Amino acid sequence: MQPVGRDLMRQFVWLGIAMVPPALIFYWVDSAFFAPGRMPVCVQEKLPEGRVCPDTLLAMRDSVIVWIDARSESDFEVRHMELPENNMFPIRPGELMQDQMDTAMSRLTEIGPNDAVVVFCTGGCSTAEEVAAALRETGIIEAPVYVLEGGWDAIKDNKNLVP
Repeated sequence: MQPVGRDLMRQFVWLGIAMVPPALIFYWVDSAFFAPGRMPVCVQEKLPEGRVCPDTLLAMRDSVIVWIDARSESDFEVRHMELPENNMFPIRPGELMQDQMDTAMSRLTEIGPNDAVVVFCTGGCSTAEEVAAALRETGIIEAPVYVLEGGWDAIKDNKNLVP
């Protein structure tokens, strides 16, 4: 007759062995089908200078944030934010960029160094970087100019980001 403790230990070992294959299957299914749609966790300290995490913006609730939409005209027409006109401006690289910057500049020069200008586009586009660089080069905006990490997807996924 074996002691009860040894039999119980054997059951735990077999239970552990039996649980490994289903756990691996669940992990594979999650990583293959669900993880690609999730936004990765944004860590402000790991981002390059000039980029900003959505959570960092949420912490700036007492500051004025002026949004610059650098998405293509077709993306803007299909899905645009409902913001007061003085807090959201479309600026896109191209022949109209200077006119769009001139339109936004009166508002952008009004905000202070504790506020922010946030440029965004759709995921994977480089136009937000171009527009942010052009705004920084003017040298007349006191507020920092950021590119939103995650772009439009971060705005869609975080309803509290935009008032």
